[in-house]
Amino acid sequence: MVIERGRTLVIVERKLAQNRGHHHTQITALRTMLPDFKTVLITGEAYGGFLGTSAATLATSSLKGPKLRSRLRHGRPSERLGALLGILRKGLLFNMPASAYGRQFAEVVNKLELDQSDFIIVPTADLDTLESSIDLHHILRDAAPRVILRFLNAELGDRNDRVRSARLREVQAKLPKRVLLFTETEELAAHLRREFEIPVTGGFYLPCSVPIGEAAEERVLNDRFRIGVFGEPRREKGSSRIPGITTALAQKAAAGSAGLLEIVVQGAAADFQKHGVYEALAEHQASGGAVIVSPHENRLSPQEFERLFASVDAILLPYDTSLYNLQGSGVIQDAVAARKPIIYTKGMSMMSFLDHGNALAAETDPDFAEAIIRVASDPSAFREGTARAAAYLQHALAANPFLDAINAAQ
Repeated sequence: MVIERGRTLVIVERKLAQNRGHHHTQITALRTMLPDFKTVLITGEAYGGFLGTSAATLATSSLKGPKLRSRLRHGRPSERLGALLGILRKGLLFNMPASAYGRQFAEVVNKLELDQSDFIIVPTADLDTLESSIDLHHILRDAAPRVILRFLNAELGDRNDRVRSARLREVQAKLPKRVLLFTETEELAAHLRREFEIPVTGGFYLPCSVPIGEAAEERVLNDRFRIGVFGEPRREKGSSRIPGITTALAQKAAAGSAGLLEIVVQGAAADFQKHGVYEALAEHQASGGAVIVSPHENRLSPQEFERLFASVDAILLPYDTSLYNLQGSGVIQDAVAARKPIIYTKGMSMMSFLDHGNALAAETDPDFAEAIIRVASDPSAFREGTARAAAYLQHALAANPFLDAINAAQ
């Protein structure tokens, strides 16, 4: 009697560490979406084991050789010289791997006895994993499983524009048909197709921290209207703009009829102290003004984060569009899932999530302040829009294009 082997999904997540952030939610989402697959993890050195034992560990040192080689081949003269010296120092001149992880991927495939019915998926892919996937197919040829790569941003793990473009054109010419490329946002997919003629499909969204909920009971606003600023402070997330927006909001709120407002801000203690990005918010942390700031720890457990997220009435996203015009935001998904109005920077990506009457765009600090007051003055005006956005998200997750690739392989 022949016993049919079930299919295996190998999930590669090098930055998976502890039970927080979006990496672990991606793995949970994939396991939920593909319940008939046995799942195996390939992780990085910082992984603590909370989701089970990993089949292999991807060392950061594996990136050094391929990075030097890419600079040697595609960099400017000074970069080429520096790369050559680095290769000589590390003794890699005659022992340079073709990719960062291709050999390890092949070892895992052989160890687990995977075949073409199985999949390797990298939900946070970059150029290193793309090159490694091509290398895997070169090593194992027809014995290699299908690989699904999901890109999240236009840098693709390489900040050098010249080198990144050369690497993309190089891999485009030798991309195997069974290495399938996706992006999170439709905007990023359009960019990669237009600039590099890469066959990539957009719309590969995965649930984040907050589940899609039913319409919540409207909070009785007999206290302050709460606006949430979530995540670790970063330049690209417009964290340095929060003090200016808060000051503009306080000036407008003092003269208006929006009621009392509270800005809920996540960050480490040092971020709110001298020389911290939120140092200037100290004057708003007293309880007497029309606008107060409520600092919250940025390293919360998933349950604590979800409770804090549920406690706010709107979400503030003054993100830098030089990056977020193509890259997606998990906070947008969480806000849509939780049916929260969103105030965001004009020109951001994920417009398909923001055009349902659930969000307001802004540019200057006074614009953001005005938008916050508009939402706070009449939250019910956004109720239908947030419901439409939540329904759209539910449809987008159910119609995920990577599921077509999975089903086509059956």
